[in-house]
Amino acid sequence: MHEIPTTYKGMFDLTGKTAIVTGSARGMGYEMARGLMEHGAKVLLVDLNKDGVEEARASLESQGGIIGTISLDVTADDAPARIIEAARELGGVDILVNNAGILSTADFPDMGDDQWDRVMGINLRAPMRIMREALKAMIDQGSGSIINMGSSWSSRASAFNQDGGGPDYCASKAALQALTRSAAQDGATSGVRVNAIAPGVVDTKMHEDRRALIYEYEKYIPVGRMQLAHDVVGACVFLAAAASSYITGQTVHVNGGLLMID
Repeated sequence: MHEIPTTYKGMFDLTGKTAIVTGSARGMGYEMARGLMEHGAKVLLVDLNKDGVEEARASLESQGGIIGTISLDVTADDAPARIIEAARELGGVDILVNNAGILSTADFPDMGDDQWDRVMGINLRAPMRIMREALKAMIDQGSGSIINMGSSWSSRASAFNQDGGGPDYCASKAALQALTRSAAQDGATSGVRVNAIAPGVVDTKMHEDRRALIYEYEKYIPVGRMQLAHDVVGACVFLAAAASSYITGQTVHVNGGLLMID
């Protein structure tokens, strides 16, 4: 018989945990790092933008957080080992949020191999390698939560383009969500959970050059407004915490109901 908890208080408490968040200098990565911090976790910020990640660190430390930083290219051969070592120096390897990624709206007939390889390298190969390193550490310690950032566009034919576009992006996110399910099987009996969050259209600086285009989708979103970076924080904290201890191998779509209309 498994023990029934005597209390459900503290189900979202991350005190004593250390979280890694890639792509955390701004946007969703920064907001998820802040949410994890506010629930008690120490956070390692990982980003290619050295100035940006240090600004994020200063901001979070001013709010009382215990924050570490490392600036690197997540596709570098030594990136996974460096990230895990930095997390251990900060406190441990308890939570990984694989958030770093890039968008593509390239049309398939004109898309070159280099374009495809670049998107797959950043959106799929890099998180796979970081997750693999983290998973080994978490299995050894018998606990951990990995959260991969997928996309609701993994279930659609194009990225922000009704006439087609972004097959490399859509495919990379669909593959990452499939990888999430497979990795979850490897970690399940060792107390390690692996899940994904799939946002919809999010108004962040990534879309500065296409804001008019993404706001074309606002009228289709059932909740009636554009998604903002902070809208993914609740799902992130939930999947990182004991509140989701019986959930693994899942993709949580956080998109204001956008997929309901398809």
